[in-house]
Amino acid sequence: MTSAVAPPARVDPRPPFPIGWFMVCAADELAPGDVIERTWMGDQVVAFRTASGRAAVTSAFCPHLGADLARGGTVVGESLRCPFHSLRWSPDGDCVGSEYPGDPAYAVRLRAFPAVERFGFLFAWHDPAGGDPTFDIPDLDLDGWTDTAVTTIPIGAHVETVHENGVDSVHFGIVHGFPLSAPAYDDRGTSFHSEFHFATPNFLREGPPEITTFFDTDTHGLGYAHSLNTAEAVGLRYRVLLLTTPTTAGRLDFTVATTVQRPPEGDRIAGVPVDDVADLMHRGAVGGVHQDVPIWEGLRHVERPRLVKGDGPIPRFRHWASQFHPRD
Repeated sequence: MTSAVAPPARVDPRPPFPIGWFMVCAADELAPGDVIERTWMGDQVVAFRTASGRAAVTSAFCPHLGADLARGGTVVGESLRCPFHSLRWSPDGDCVGSEYPGDPAYAVRLRAFPAVERFGFLFAWHDPAGGDPTFDIPDLDLDGWTDTAVTTIPIGAHVETVHENGVDSVHFGIVHGFPLSAPAYDDRGTSFHSEFHFATPNFLREGPPEITTFFDTDTHGLGYAHSLNTAEAVGLRYRVLLLTTPTTAGRLDFTVATTVQRPPEGDRIAGVPVDDVADLMHRGAVGGVHQDVPIWEGLRHVERPRLVKGDGPIPRFRHWASQFHPRD
């Protein structure tokens, strides 16, 4: 009797590490002089902040003899000093000195990634070919908003699957319990815009028994989406930031960050203290992600799906996302 042989697993044809801006860490994790290590886009990187306050992201490994710069590496002025042989590296990856006798020149460069700080997070640009950034991430004015609440969830899924979820119209009613109305979509170069309304029972103390929320979302590349959400009937306006960072092939860190706009007068929204509303919105956003996670982690990518009437513009989104696929 022969045992059954399992069919070979299908390989996801989408590259696991797209081109674009991807979050490395929260900006407040890096005080001047700090060095931290992260698994980012299939490799180890270090983030450090120079004495003047500039944040930088480089490979974690010194190109000289491979020392891990996070294990004993120190910030010296505007450079990162290797703990093994004292070579000092600028944020741009140039060797700017050492403690060798006579300080001989060293022409090899440390791989450095363009880095920007936006709305409290440090992002780095990933392009396996070493190309310069081709788009920017818009910053947000958070004056008059509650402190940003942040939760990071490790997920075993492809980063493109997570963002495709935003245009999968039907799943909102089936998985999350709120059908969408009047959805609209528009690809805008390196950003993808979606908007829709949904109705829920009023979860606050004042106002009508049912409230309608307008979701206005822009996805910038495959590392960042921002939703500005408004429930006019109760005077609620809040943001949901979705930061997706591939770590290893088929895995990512999903960071959910939320903040609520404070009312122009008083400290309550529909009878509830604004900080309590902020906590409620954050827990709701994180809870929604947890509803999706088992599906994402068990999903096998269907490259050419036969769609059902009512599905969202999945082919359109996939065509848009393909611009971030590294070219051979």
